[in-house]
Amino acid sequence: MELRHLRYFLAIVEFNNLSRASEKMCVAQSTLSHALRQLEEELDIVLFDRVGRTIRLTQAGRVFHDYAARTCNETMRAKRAMQELNELDAGTFTLGAIPVFPLSFLPGTVSSFNQRYPKVRIVVQDLLAAELEEKLALGTLDLGIAFHPASRNDVESEYLFTERLVLAVGRDHPLAQKHRIQWKTLDSIPLALLAPKFSTRVLIEDAFKAAKVQPWVVVEMDTTVSLLAIAAEGKLATIVPERAGANFECVNLIPITHPELSRKLGLLWPKGIGRTRVATTFADMLKGMPTNVRHGQKT
Repeated sequence: MELRHLRYFLAIVEFNNLSRASEKMCVAQSTLSHALRQLEEELDIVLFDRVGRTIRLTQAGRVFHDYAARTCNETMRAKRAMQELNELDAGTFTLGAIPVFPLSFLPGTVSSFNQRYPKVRIVVQDLLAAELEEKLALGTLDLGIAFHPASRNDVESEYLFTERLVLAVGRDHPLAQKHRIQWKTLDSIPLALLAPKFSTRVLIEDAFKAAKVQPWVVVEMDTTVSLLAIAAEGKLATIVPERAGANFECVNLIPITHPELSRKLGLLWPKGIGRTRVATTFADMLKGMPTNVRHGQKT
């Protein structure tokens, strides 16, 4: 079994079509078909079901896919690590970050890193927490910024800080002058919240259930920036990380009590995989940011 066999296999999985996969890999379709037969013969198992021009993974193929992806990703990471042995003057650094927290400290770190190491290409991906952890486990991300602790056993996390969730309302909202509010008093307040696919939404729903309150959700959105923009209009309230509204001048932030709700944020790493020098350098710079900057506070 050669590395090219695995790369061909992954290309076929991506397109479910030999013709398109061969175009991506810049080889003849017959070469791709021959390599696939060799791979199946060596493994003594069928990896794909053929249905006309379309091919789909068998159950065995789905199991093999995870190992093939890990192997190819580790090979890529090894090549990148060799580029970085002497200096941080080449390669690509891929960072995943959850979109729930508009991380005020991240742009500054990216800018500082770029000034020091201008030849390193930085790719930042906005990902849901589960997707971010999966990509870390597969080795397609170098570093993640997400909830702490990690939910997967093959991902490890390093605590950064704790973020409180607060009620955000426009300056003309009836609750705008409140200094604090309890969950049980929010039952008659129309809300704009994150979509159910976000773990923060699940946390909010659990808090309402604990208070025996049915939230009145009239708008669902995918970003906290959009939620804050809606709240700023004055009609709806929203619940967001406190950091999200720290520099949003058009809303008031009100602590929610009984209970106070918070989430921990951390740096996430793939467990058992060597950390690249560029990733550890970026992480050190991130941890070295002033506390008030990391916590989104105004100076």
